[in-house]
Amino acid sequence: MQRYPSTALAITQALLKINPRMSLRTAAALLTICENEGISQAELSYLMGEAPCAISRAIDELSRDVEEGRGDAAGALVERRAWTQDARLRVVQLTPRGRAIRDLLNSQIEAARPIVAA
Repeated sequence: MQRYPSTALAITQALLKINPRMSLRTAAALLTICENEGISQAELSYLMGEAPCAISRAIDELSRDVEEGRGDAAGALVERRAWTQDARLRVVQLTPRGRAIRDLLNSQIEAARPIVAA
C-alpha cells in the first residue's frame, strides 16, 4: 500500500530541511509572512496571537543566515524594510531565498494528499 504525506507533514518536513532547529513559532511566522508578504510586525503579532517581542525574535531568526548562523543576509529568508508610505513603520518582506522556499512549500502542498479523502 502506498502512503502519501499529509499537507501538514509535507510542510513540516520541508521546514526541517531548511533549518532543523527552527522553532514552531518561527516556522509559523515564516508561513504567515509567505501568505502576507509586506506585513508589519504589529500585524504579524496580532495575526499569530503572540507578543511583539516574540515576533521580533522570530523575525531575527529568519533574518539571519539559517544555514551557518552568520549575521549576513546570504541565507536570510526575510528582511525588514521601511514601509513606502510611512518610513517609521517596518514591514517584513521575503528575500529571494525566502521566495524560493515559499515556492518549494507551495509545491510540497500541491504534491501532498489529505489524510482523509473527501
